[in-house]
Amino acid sequence: MRTVQQGDQVLVHFVKRTQSGEVDSSRGRAPLEVTVGTAHRRLPGLGLALVGLGQGQRVMLVVPAEEAYGPSLANRIRRLTPARFPAGAALAAGRWVRATDRNGHRRLVRVVETRPDRVVVDTNHPWAGQDVAVEVEVVSILEGSPDRANPAPPAPGAR
Repeated sequence: MRTVQQGDQVLVHFVKRTQSGEVDSSRGRAPLEVTVGTAHRRLPGLGLALVGLGQGQRVMLVVPAEEAYGPSLANRIRRLTPARFPAGAALAAGRWVRATDRNGHRRLVRVVETRPDRVVVDTNHPWAGQDVAVEVEVVSILEGSPDRANPAPPAPGAR
C-alpha cells in the first residue's frame, strides 16, 4: 500500500475543535487538497503529520495556539469610526460584523464596545489564543504526487 510522503498532494477530511468547544469540519463537503509538509491556512500546524499514513487512515493531533491561529494580541484591538461599517449594521458587543479597513478591504471583526463616535473591535482570528485539536483522514493520495517506490529515472546527463 502506498503511504503519504513529504511533498505528496493528498485529499483529506478534517475535524477541528477549539478549547472553547467550537467545531469546523469538512464532512459533507468536498475533501480539502493539501501538499504534505507545506503550510495550509485551513489546517495550520499540520506539517508532516500525514507522512506514513495510507488511504483511509487518520491522525489526531493537538496544535498549540502559536502554531494554529496565533496568540490573541492586544495590539489587534482597534478603534474605528462608525463610517467603517455598513449602514444599519448591528454593532452590539460580542457580534461579528464586516468592517472596511483603510485600504478599502472588508474584513470580519468582533465588536468589543460601541460608543457614538467610535467602535472598539477585536481583529484577532476568532480562534486566536486557543489550542486546536485536529483529526485528519487521508481520503486519497493524488496521481502525479512523487512516487518514492518507483522514482523516475535520472535525466540524461545527470549523475
